[in-house]
Amino acid sequence: MFTFDLGSPVGDVAWAPYSSTVFAAVTADGRVHVYDISINKYEPLCNQLVVTKKNTKLTHIAFNSKYNIIIVGDDHGQVNSLKLSPNLRKLPK
Repeated sequence: MFTFDLGSPVGDVAWAPYSSTVFAAVTADGRVHVYDISINKYEPLCNQLVVTKKNTKLTHIAFNSKYNIIIVGDDHGQVNSLKLSPNLRKLPK
């Protein structure tokens, strides 16, 4: 069992549809954290600040099953789309 301390309350977590080792989480401090536990169990591959307003919390995250995109929702009704780097979306061999 792995435990990940993201330093802020977690709003949502989603597994990537293309890999059993890739997941992403959103935190109340406005960040998206992308992990691939087959590469590094301790550090995220990506840690991106999405929200800059102090009173906005990220509440939802979802991977697109076809395209290199993650969508992220917040508690003010905003939805942001983030394009994943090709290195963060390598299909299994």
